[in-house]
Amino acid sequence: MCLIAVPLFSVDNPFALPLGTIVIDAGHGGHDPGAIRSFEGSLIVERELTLDIALRLERLLNEAHPSLNVVMTRRDDRFLTLEERGRIAYQTVLPPKTSALLLSIHINSAEHPAAQGFEVFTKLKEKEVPILDSTTPKEHIALFSKHNKKELNILLFDEARKVATVVSSALVKGLPMQVNRGIKELDLWVLNAARMPAVLVEAGFLSNDKELALLLDPQYRQTIALALFHAIEALLST
Repeated sequence: MCLIAVPLFSVDNPFALPLGTIVIDAGHGGHDPGAIRSFEGSLIVERELTLDIALRLERLLNEAHPSLNVVMTRRDDRFLTLEERGRIAYQTVLPPKTSALLLSIHINSAEHPAAQGFEVFTKLKEKEVPILDSTTPKEHIALFSKHNKKELNILLFDEARKVATVVSSALVKGLPMQVNRGIKELDLWVLNAARMPAVLVEAGFLSNDKELALLLDPQYRQTIALALFHAIEALLST
């Protein structure tokens, strides 16, 4: 008798269904500026740069994939709590037999001005988050109920890691002159509360003079958005 090895939980994996929804989260906003840098008499704030990149990515996706459900946590300079960002992602009802991902866009800063490059974060592997509970949209109960909490968290982490690998590869290709700081795990609210594969991208450092000059160039922000767009296109084709 020939036994065929099947990946763990490969059947009915709710996070590996065809991608139908993208939640784009522009980091910070409103009275939360994020990273701040004074440059040539102007105050540069992270919240404006992340929103600009997010809106550029939204336009690229809407133009190329009009049937894709693109959800923005914010489309203007407003403040959202971490809970609100997670709620937007988690309570977005998915079309039947589809999955979703959350992409949170940030700009980094460091005490040492030499720090540079981009990096991609996922949730901690050992961090178990509630996926099926009283706040689960009723449309998703059947989607998640085939697995227990531990199994769902294994599936969620594995899928998030796959997404992070695709996103990191797209950034390497799209920003070839920039330093790749790799894929890392981090215990962040926005990564835990989404309850869908989620990655957070730090697209560069405001604290680095060279990268700051690049980030202030609209064409470079378009280049970042285009790299993220190519990552999503790659995920749509899998």
